[in-house]
Amino acid sequence: MRRLSTFVGGMLIVLWAATVARAELKIGFINSERIFAEYEGTKEAQEKFNKEVAKWEQEATERQKEMKDLKDQLEKQSLLLSSERKKELEDKLQAKMVEYQKFLQEKFGQEGEALKKNEDLTRPIVDKINKILEQIAKAENYDYIFDARVGGLVYAKPGYDLTERVLAALNKEK
Repeated sequence: MRRLSTFVGGMLIVLWAATVARAELKIGFINSERIFAEYEGTKEAQEKFNKEVAKWEQEATERQKEMKDLKDQLEKQSLLLSSERKKELEDKLQAKMVEYQKFLQEKFGQEGEALKKNEDLTRPIVDKINKILEQIAKAENYDYIFDARVGGLVYAKPGYDLTERVLAALNKEK
């Protein structure tokens, strides 16, 4: 019984391979990491992103300085302050620390503005890449185009690499 199921399974694989061979699949791949590294539009988007992040980092630095100054004031004047004034300054410091943590979370957290800004800046580039890939696939009858960056590709002949063509088409659009 086991030999029969092995034989049937083997026959199915042979039939499938024959069907695939007759269909003559055309497969291509890209390296999206290289496209993003070399495309001028990506560099411009990265510069915009870096400027925005630099503003947030500057604001974070200013908030840190405010907290440090307040803490230094508390330490230096601790003996001279009334208990009410000391409590007031301690509460103010605590509030600034909470605000600072909230700011960091809003800007750099998992659902923060930095992530959203990055997505907003890269989405048009990804859409352009997908449009170009679709045009190439339709014009040249590609059945599959893989992205080598995501690791789903184990082997590919260099002749199937469409990265250069996508880069050239992207840079031509400028």
